[in-house]
Amino acid sequence: MVPAEPSVPVAAQLAGNLDDGDFPAYSMSAAAAMLGVQPAFLRGLGDNGLLDPARSDGGHRRYSRADLQIAARAREVVDAGMNLAAACRIVELEAELARTRAELAEARRTLRRLRGKTDG
Repeated sequence: MVPAEPSVPVAAQLAGNLDDGDFPAYSMSAAAAMLGVQPAFLRGLGDNGLLDPARSDGGHRRYSRADLQIAARAREVVDAGMNLAAACRIVELEAELARTRAELAEARRTLRRLRGKTDG
């Protein structure tokens, strides 16, 4: 029997999920293997509030590519000698700093635009 081709909406939805960095595509064991860590490391990131992975219908943790990027950065910090709690806090502060810098850049662009309107 030849498998039926997926309908266009389902295929389009699946293709969209492949491009979505926030789509929870990876099980805990797959995520741990990709990062070269034990599952306990990923649980620890959740316990410290750095990650809040999605859950499958069965309650299993599911990680997105965005989650894996955060976890990889935490691993780098741990590998550099920090304990897990400190690594989580450092990664949180790095993200906060990046957001603040982006907000500042936007405020500067707005200020330049507004000054340009009054100078003319």
